[in-house]
Amino acid sequence: MKTRTPRETLTEKIEIVLPQHANAIGTAFGGTVMSWIDICAAVAAQRHCGRVAVTASVDALDFLSPLRVGDVAVLRAWVNAAFRTSLEVECVVEREDTATGARVLCVDARLTFVNLGEDGKPLPVPGLTPETDEEHARREAAERRRAARLSARK
Repeated sequence: MKTRTPRETLTEKIEIVLPQHANAIGTAFGGTVMSWIDICAAVAAQRHCGRVAVTASVDALDFLSPLRVGDVAVLRAWVNAAFRTSLEVECVVEREDTATGARVLCVDARLTFVNLGEDGKPLPVPGLTPETDEEHARREAAERRRAARLSARK
């Protein structure tokens, strides 16, 4: 299995917040944004695995700033760490000012995906090779989070 870099898994998705995406005060429904995140993160996971990977859990999802009707939402997802049959994917959602290109962080999320075979059973995932200090730090943090989750299950 070929190892991959976080850069090779990078996925970007653009959405415009439309009235049907918004609640009574004109901000995006959290569930709609969560759906966008799940799709973007799934593509990053599948780019890493080279096959279908399914969401096992949403480990963190923090809404930091609202998205309003008319806003351009830029979603970016990448793999932080690869384990035996699962991987952690991070996804950020930013509001982009189309006039200036400036972006504001609106949501930060981390999800765990499982690599599945044709029979629906978990398969090993390719390794992940971080290239930058930031990517190494993300992998180490993901490994600590995974160890804490596994410890909590016992």
